[in-house]
Amino acid sequence: MDLFFAIFALLIATELVKGLSANGTPPILQSFSWQIHLAYFMWSNILKFRLILIAALLFAFAQLEVTNMVGFSAGLIMCFALWGGIYWLFNKFWIGKYKFLPITQKTFVSASDNQVPTDLPIIGVEMNGEAKAYPANLLFYHHQLSDEVGGHPIVATYCGMCRSGRVYDANWAEGTPEFALVGAVSFNAILRDNITNSWWRQETGEAVKGAKKGQQLEDIYCEQMSLSNWIEKHPDTQILQYDPVFEKKYNFLAKLLKYEATFPRWHFQKTPPMVIGVEIDGHEKAYDLIELQNKQLVTDMIGPYSVVAISDAEKTSAFVYHNEVDGRPLHFEMNNGAIIDAETNSRWDHLGRCQSGSLQGAQLKQMQSYQQFIRAWITFHPKTEFYDFNQS
Repeated sequence: MDLFFAIFALLIATELVKGLSANGTPPILQSFSWQIHLAYFMWSNILKFRLILIAALLFAFAQLEVTNMVGFSAGLIMCFALWGGIYWLFNKFWIGKYKFLPITQKTFVSASDNQVPTDLPIIGVEMNGEAKAYPANLLFYHHQLSDEVGGHPIVATYCGMCRSGRVYDANWAEGTPEFALVGAVSFNAILRDNITNSWWRQETGEAVKGAKKGQQLEDIYCEQMSLSNWIEKHPDTQILQYDPVFEKKYNFLAKLLKYEATFPRWHFQKTPPMVIGVEIDGHEKAYDLIELQNKQLVTDMIGPYSVVAISDAEKTSAFVYHNEVDGRPLHFEMNNGAIIDAETNSRWDHLGRCQSGSLQGAQLKQMQSYQQFIRAWITFHPKTEFYDFNQS
């Protein structure tokens, strides 16, 4: 009898390890680099483990000589209830494809017909003359969304544990893949494609497991800002509207993004600070978002590149620009709430546009930057430097 229940306990433990390795993962496990290896191993082999352990159970059961039928029956019921509960939790409920269902309808409208609150952050993409905006709270729930921009297939992604938005090229030689959420590893969403079943990190676009291991999804330039800023910059944009099926979930996540709501304490660790991160030619730099919003403008160097980081006055969006126009270096400062360059005394706005002065009509070149939790930026950009706001 002891052997029978020992095997049953092993079956229960195996099911629990598989579930916790990539679903509902305890924060302490998220910090270990080997978690991804454990998760992929368990997910890839769980059926084999189940069959072997169930066969061992049947063999042990055939050898049983039960002397206490009441005790044996009670133990058997408890084991089946525990195993069944864990199986249901991590295979039918607390799993990406069921917990975060795919969008049922994609409706894009113009700015004049838009119903999404304009103070919310969006992930914006402009390609081949077409601009589209994807509400961050919508992507937060679904984690990924396949679409086309300017006739080019893309996948827009967002990880709530990182608060990071990324857009990747989905034009593969094998076809256009669809992605699904597996779970979370290292506080970052793991996506699986339906062509090769490879596992991809949302933050980096790297295939960490499967047939495409070591390959990288190609970045599509994207911008994260408030919808109002995006509309101002791209007045002809198309805006993805809420799927009515999930509107309540979007509304809760909108409050979460604006810090008007929080998850229960057991769900996440303490909310970490947000940064604006930039990576260019192997150089990495991050700017504390709150400090930048308070300062509104800082000039800096990222490797050999002179840059200016700017926050809008409403503190909804932040931008990083190359500090030059047509190869001419510029030095910016705030003057009574206005952005002025020292060389020509021209007036600029937070979208990098010169509004008045001798450079009127000029546009600063925006750098790819990402707004996200500091823990995510450090995890995937370990060599990053941080801007010292005390120096200015």
